Amino acid sequence: MEFTIKRFNSSSSFDAVQKAANLGYWEYDHASKLASWSSYMFDIYGLDSEISMTQEDLFKRVYPEDRERAERTLYEAFDAKTESVQEYRIIRPSGEVRYIIETLSFIWDKDHDLKLTVGTIQDVTDNKKLQHELNVEKQYYKSIFDNNPDAIFSFDLKGQFLSCNGALELMFNCSRAEVLQGGFHRFVEESSLEKTIWHFEETMRTLTPQNYDTTGITEKGELIEVNVTNIPIIVDGELIGIYGIAKDITQKKVIERSLSDAELKYQSILEQSIVGIFVAHEDSFAYANEQLNQMLGYDTLVGLEVEKVIHPDERESVISRVMQLAEGQSIANFRHRALKKDGAVIDCEVHYNRVSHSEEKAVVGIVLDVTDRNKAEELNHFLAYHDYLTELPNRRKFEEQLDKQLRVSEYFKQKLAIMLIDLDRFKYVNDTLGHSIGDSLLKQIAMRLSRISGGEHEAFRLGGDEFALIISNVKQQVDLSNKADQVIQLIKEPFFVENYELNVTASIGISQSPFDGSSVEDLMKNADAALYFAKSRGRDQSQFYSSSLNVQSFKLFSLSNDLRKALDKGELFLDYMPRVHAQSMQIVGVEALLRWNHPDWGLVSPAEFIPIAEETGLIVPIGEWVLREACMQNKRWQRMGLPPITVSVNFSVQQLLRHNILQTIDQIVKESGLSPDRLEIEITESSFISNEKVVTDLLLELRKRNIKVSLDDFGTGYSSLYLLKRLALHTIKIDRSFVEEMLTGSHNKSIIECIIRLAGELNMQVVAEGVENKAQFECLRQMRCDEIQGFYFSRPVEPDSIVQLLKNRTLLQPAAVQEKKQPEVNRRKYFRIELNHCLLAEMTITMFKGRNVRLGSTEVLVSNIGPGGLKFMVGVKLPVNSDILLMFKSQIGNQDYVLYGYIVWYNEPESDIYEYGVQFQMKEKESSELVQALHHLAIKQRDGIMPQTQIYVGDPIARIKELKKLQ
Repeated sequence: MEFTIKRFNSSSSFDAVQKAANLGYWEYDHASKLASWSSYMFDIYGLDSEISMTQEDLFKRVYPEDRERAERTLYEAFDAKTESVQEYRIIRPSGEVRYIIETLSFIWDKDHDLKLTVGTIQDVTDNKKLQHELNVEKQYYKSIFDNNPDAIFSFDLKGQFLSCNGALELMFNCSRAEVLQGGFHRFVEESSLEKTIWHFEETMRTLTPQNYDTTGITEKGELIEVNVTNIPIIVDGELIGIYGIAKDITQKKVIERSLSDAELKYQSILEQSIVGIFVAHEDSFAYANEQLNQMLGYDTLVGLEVEKVIHPDERESVISRVMQLAEGQSIANFRHRALKKDGAVIDCEVHYNRVSHSEEKAVVGIVLDVTDRNKAEELNHFLAYHDYLTELPNRRKFEEQLDKQLRVSEYFKQKLAIMLIDLDRFKYVNDTLGHSIGDSLLKQIAMRLSRISGGEHEAFRLGGDEFALIISNVKQQVDLSNKADQVIQLIKEPFFVENYELNVTASIGISQSPFDGSSVEDLMKNADAALYFAKSRGRDQSQFYSSSLNVQSFKLFSLSNDLRKALDKGELFLDYMPRVHAQSMQIVGVEALLRWNHPDWGLVSPAEFIPIAEETGLIVPIGEWVLREACMQNKRWQRMGLPPITVSVNFSVQQLLRHNILQTIDQIVKESGLSPDRLEIEITESSFISNEKVVTDLLLELRKRNIKVSLDDFGTGYSSLYLLKRLALHTIKIDRSFVEEMLTGSHNKSIIECIIRLAGELNMQVVAEGVENKAQFECLRQMRCDEIQGFYFSRPVEPDSIVQLLKNRTLLQPAAVQEKKQPEVNRRKYFRIELNHCLLAEMTITMFKGRNVRLGSTEVLVSNIGPGGLKFMVGVKLPVNSDILLMFKSQIGNQDYVLYGYIVWYNEPESDIYEYGVQFQMKEKESSELVQALHHLAIKQRDGIMPQTQIYVGDPIARIKELKKLQ
């Protein structure tokens, strides 16, 4: 119904009344269908004085959340023709929200027909705000009153209690009702009552706060010392009562009285003491015994400023520490220097104690002259911790300092490194020129190392021609390489000793904490191994320990050196893992998985080289290459007429935090010609743990571009439901660890069901990773999981295989997991013993590509052995490569054997568990001895006798998995 709203022709006095009351008036004439508003109605709504609108237009002025209720209440009142009152909010054209109360009534004519509907609108916005502010103030006051540890109360002008908090009840051991029954007089001890009343009356007389100490008495008759503050309560300029705050100071008074008694009791003892004793008050000596006067060369110290006898270099720090002491606190055995009257400096050991002296704060000190003792200690300490020849800190100091800095680094989550520096062929200098020349050379080397140390580096001489540096707060490995190069170049510069020009070089071994160990022993041992490796490679160079821990770390060291060149050499490539819709069985997407075909180590697991890429910063250019290659490959598939799918690319934290990451993504998407909605970026929960705002903003920008974002490994990190709601995610991926145990652990199944329901509520897709069998698939399908990914459908495959899968987009039957290729077994020249229990052995690499290496060992489990070779299992992937010579150490029949050979085949019985066949390289005599030992072993095993051999009784695969967790 459309109607016109017109302004009443009301009197100015009527308008003034409305404005004063914030009250507007309106009426609706049912005969003329004309609505009339008073002038103040227009002011309340913020409208022009005359406007045409429908009822629907008028209700649009009502706040959206109140609109339905307001409209329903009005129509119900119209239908019932009964008065109504309701409160709701309106929105002015300016956007301002106002609170109003509307009253509705009806006027009938003499024929009982409805003549007018009238209403009043009262703007109560300001009242609402005032009421809210009053409630807040009331809550503040109540919180301060109820929760204050001090007793708070109020009196009327006669001293009658009006209120009190719980602290007062505890102080006087009575209930609040008992307190409020009378005045304060009954809680004051009789001798203190007159003083207490005087302060109470003085507060009323002067209208100013009064603070005083008094003695109270509890309901049980116990006396307590109380400090009281009275505060006048003044309302509208009139005193109406007194606030009180009381603090129990009983213990403080006991201490003060005890100190006063002690001063008298021990006065004679202090004067005869053999140590200096003083009391300082207001920065000056208030008392000093004769011993202290003599110690500092004064007739008397009383009245002298304390700072005059403190050494200027230490004056500020000493005074600062002492002044920070609270009453009753002390500093024991505080060593600093003091000045005698004649200017001589002495070393003191002082015990400072903060006390009350003559009812004022003071400091008591006991002083001992330790000058002679310190000199002896300093000399002994220097000799104990420094090298007599070079005066550098020695091995003992090195180990103590390293231990301390390791703890500091661990606390601050920092990296620390040590460098062992050994002179190459130093023995030649000593043997040819004599030890005197050699000692002089060592001194000059020590001086050069001292020049480059300092700050976060410290140089030590460990003994002989071996030096060391401790480098704290390491940021990047390249910094260590640069420092090692600096040391090598510094030592290469010629030395001149007694007319001889000496040219020497140095080898350096480097180990880092926490990667290479977190103890002094481990870091030293590992740096020494790295030093040996540097010398074995030709000297005059540095090597990091990560190449000498064991086979796995040697492999990682080799990979870290080669990864930088892998991209340029075309050794990196992508495989793709299909993602299948659980209900339609259609391939809806693929995940791009980075692979590396290393020329020596073969196909390298991403778990091995991705962490290296992240540590070295190579993950950024490699990640950019992956994104570009995946987008271009997806576009190639589209150009072939294949069904469009989404390609998913994993992003590291470093990529996400790059300032130009959005520009990089936009450029690659544009170059490839791929539609943005066919790209999905995978992130992990760790990406936003410390970078929530940056990552959240980035995801919102990606959503604006129609680029999907998925959260990988969901459920294994620390993300909250609140954060999950805020993130602009399209997909969450259930971690494979839940899928693996979903049929054996009810908890995992319940977690998966909750994740799927949660994702549905948040309008997100769910992908289950690691599905490897039909039972898992059927269970997830019944739970209405959106997509499935795992070996049950397909392993990661090359792009051409994806083409074949997409041509048959619907997988009527899951692709059978390819059976692992079994090793070809040649007819052997020698017998082999299949062991009932695996033989434990230590394996290492002794030669790599014709180069001798010195590595630590890795535990392996041997399942069969013969004179010609053996079969073993381990959690490290090794290549079939005759250039890599392995060494095995084990015990067979109480006899230790060292066997050498190279790998001729391998198999992967489970993911990341590897089985290898080794062909021995040994002399005929060694082979003959091994044959005899193996015959004895075979006989004992046949007869059921447990051989005296290092064996492992149990599942070897479980053992390897356990060892991998400990690495």
